[in-house]
Amino acid sequence: MAADRRLLKLHEALRRCPAPPPGRIVTMVARVAPALGVAIRDLPALDRGAGIPGGRVLPTWIDGAGALEIVTWNTGEASDLRRYGNRSHAEAQFFEFMRGRDFTSVDIEISHSPCTACADMLVGLLKSMKAKGTTVSRGPTRRVGQRVYVGAAIETPPVLPATLRWGALFETPPQATTPQSLRELQAVGWHMAAPRTAIPNDAGTPAITLL
Repeated sequence: MAADRRLLKLHEALRRCPAPPPGRIVTMVARVAPALGVAIRDLPALDRGAGIPGGRVLPTWIDGAGALEIVTWNTGEASDLRRYGNRSHAEAQFFEFMRGRDFTSVDIEISHSPCTACADMLVGLLKSMKAKGTTVSRGPTRRVGQRVYVGAAIETPPVLPATLRWGALFETPPQATTPQSLRELQAVGWHMAAPRTAIPNDAGTPAITLL
């Protein structure tokens, strides 16, 4: 399970994760706060025919705050994309575990950039979490001459730190990482970082912090 040496949190998490399945192509760790009161557990693979678990949850104490460390990996081969979509992907195992759970911050390190389908999942995860915490207020009413302007509704989304770092570019068709998928991640609030060699050279790729 080789991962870029710059993905320090991923390497730390894999060392704490006992006996992960050998030969995984893509590995990922997500640190989510708060800790959600979940004990150590294996995550079942979304693809029931995989024959291996999809990952492991490791409650831990990070920087003085309770957090969950969720380690996941791909449960199938890249060639399975055309047949199974992204159900075998590391991000999909994470997304399934987080479905319906609340969080205030999320920090992901993954060996490869998210494919288009997994990028959609991560966009939806952050968007739905922000929608839950959005507050609505009304702007002040003001008078201009004889006219009274009633204040319009103001939506204020919560501050929800979300970071995504990867070490290599996922280039397997038909779901290779695209500039459009990265723009959508950035637009919803994901802060992204990667080595220069792991960023698409295409026009339209958003600015990404270099590792």
